[in-house]
Amino acid sequence: MSDSTRGEPARDSDLPEPVGAAKPERQPEPKPASSEEPAPKPAPEPVKDQSTGTEATQKASEPLDPSVAKRQRKLAKVSRAAKKDAQHHQRRRKVGAALLSCLAVGVTGGLVAAGSFLLPEPDRQTLPAAVTSLPAGDAQSVCLPAPQLLKGVDGVDPQFEPGAKDISTSLRTALVSDLAKRMPGASLSALDGSDAKDITKRIDEQEAAEAKGADAEGLTGRVARVDTDTKRSSAAVFGVQPLGQLPSIGSGLRSFFAKDGDLAGLAVASCQVPSASWRFTGLQTQTGTTSVLHLANPTRTSAQLNLQLRGREGLIDAPTLQNIVLAPGATRAIVLGAYAPDEESVAVSVDSTGGKITAMVQQTSLRGLTPSGVDWVQANAVAAAKQVIPGVWIPQPGDLQKLTGSGGQNNLVPQLHVAATGAAGAGFTVKLLDAKGEVKAELGDNLAVASNATSIVDLSSVAPGTYSVVVESNDPVTASVRMVRGSDPKKSSDQAWAASSQALNGTQVMPVAAEGNGEFTLTAPFAASEVRATVVGKDGKLHKSQTLKIAQGTSVNFKPRDTDEQASAVVFEGDSNAYIAQLVWGAERSLGWAAMPQATTGRDGIVVNVAG
Repeated sequence: MSDSTRGEPARDSDLPEPVGAAKPERQPEPKPASSEEPAPKPAPEPVKDQSTGTEATQKASEPLDPSVAKRQRKLAKVSRAAKKDAQHHQRRRKVGAALLSCLAVGVTGGLVAAGSFLLPEPDRQTLPAAVTSLPAGDAQSVCLPAPQLLKGVDGVDPQFEPGAKDISTSLRTALVSDLAKRMPGASLSALDGSDAKDITKRIDEQEAAEAKGADAEGLTGRVARVDTDTKRSSAAVFGVQPLGQLPSIGSGLRSFFAKDGDLAGLAVASCQVPSASWRFTGLQTQTGTTSVLHLANPTRTSAQLNLQLRGREGLIDAPTLQNIVLAPGATRAIVLGAYAPDEESVAVSVDSTGGKITAMVQQTSLRGLTPSGVDWVQANAVAAAKQVIPGVWIPQPGDLQKLTGSGGQNNLVPQLHVAATGAAGAGFTVKLLDAKGEVKAELGDNLAVASNATSIVDLSSVAPGTYSVVVESNDPVTASVRMVRGSDPKKSSDQAWAASSQALNGTQVMPVAAEGNGEFTLTAPFAASEVRATVVGKDGKLHKSQTLKIAQGTSVNFKPRDTDEQASAVVFEGDSNAYIAQLVWGAERSLGWAAMPQATTGRDGIVVNVAG
């Protein structure tokens, strides 16, 4: 009869031995009962196995059934295997974990700390967002159109007219090669990509991606190229190809000069690198003065804009200037007087989500029927406790007295405009620096600007000359200076706005204005600086570099036409302690100012969240 038909209860000896347990001594099993035999005698008291805790029910004197013995041999074999498995269990577990770790490394590309074979507990802490750099793409900057007068339309998207008969305008661009003397490809085009003009031929992309520090003969050096376009008066995008996967050195400058009409005067402005944030200080909307904010979106992504206005009394309510959508390749003009009328000093902030934009303010003034200035008001450096404005010119006191005397206006004087960007307001001090150091000036005590407001400091008492202005405050501010040139109230005068600037960043090039006579002001307000200036001729020739040493707390002037009468650009190379701007003198009592162009950028880094 088979084991399965005996009806016996399961014995402890039939169960698998616990892992790692000692092997029990074999006990004889009782003789199986037969159905024909009388009822079996009661089984003896079970004997407990001391090593396993199991109970044996066999009689030592009874012979083993062959099938039972066979089964016990199998169980013994299994027990030995289990014991062996128990001895190596921990080692197999570690090896298996190590193999699993190696597999994880292969899939994710991570690293496993040496000496550890166990998988670590996952770190659930969220790491801060990091920025990873992308290969440089074409650098783009937007060059403004020539100024035009409003055509009797207020608000958003007004129409314009030339405003003068005798106008000259130029768009000058400057390029510098890499150290292998390779000139990057560059072009001018409309915002939508049409009407393209190649300035230099584009290098094959694969070759351009290679980083080279010397030419084919093993020589290191640079060459330059200057282009002056006198036919393009509309807005343009200046694109520059990267070399060696790094942005190339290049920038553009718009200059405008009108001898007659309501726009009589000089205006210059650097081409702008798109950004998500713009700040302007000192705009005016009084009678006779028109301020128009020009916005452009050169990217392929729509931009949503939010504008905030601040005046002498604080924030100006303008809810319709929120959530303005600017499509790719589109422009928009906003007349600020429609939202902040009759303001002597207005600060404007523009913030964009989505596509990055460019922003600039065209400002024109009239004294009755007499032209009183045209200018592009350029953006400030980011709001901070220290603002540096290089290239501020103060005229002779006699000229100011004539201009503001009988028939003139008492506000036609140089002014410093300061704007507080927070609810706390700010107290501030003002320093004027020239070649010898700080210049004493009676500008008033306890200067301050109220919460989210603007403040004006009269500079007419400052001795005539060219300075750099430093504003230091206990809370973030922005600052600009309005300069005035003219002496006869019956004749036209001009205005120019100098904005707080960023420090020089590595090697940058700036075109010299094609209209007027440009000179540069360099200042080092916080630490001494050395700047190498290399003048570029009209034909692109690089002259011998000059080292300009600027002592801490001083400001110096550099005239490129002392080196070359046809100087068309200057390459500046130095530390981050120097601030530079171009002051431009024109005929017919005109004046212009241009900020140092921002360093070219091809493509911004992107934010990557790691384990977050």
